[in-house]
Amino acid sequence: MDVDEYIINLLAGLVHLRIFDFKIDEECPITDIHQFIAKVSDRVPHLKYFSMPFLDHHYKRVGGELVDCDETEHLRFEL
Repeated sequence: MDVDEYIINLLAGLVHLRIFDFKIDEECPITDIHQFIAKVSDRVPHLKYFSMPFLDHHYKRVGGELVDCDETEHLRFEL
């Protein structure tokens, strides 16, 4: 199983998760960002917001799909 599939399976199992901010300090292990987002959108329908700020990618669910959005449109929780 590659890193993309591992992350998607993890997100799919966390059914109460609505917002996910994916942060990583090293090089991004995801090989194809657009394919990855399409899979997350299809296989994790409960996810409302998803972001990868290290790549400046922010998404929100509109009409059942994750669509690209501006950082100001993305709901973000900071601890």
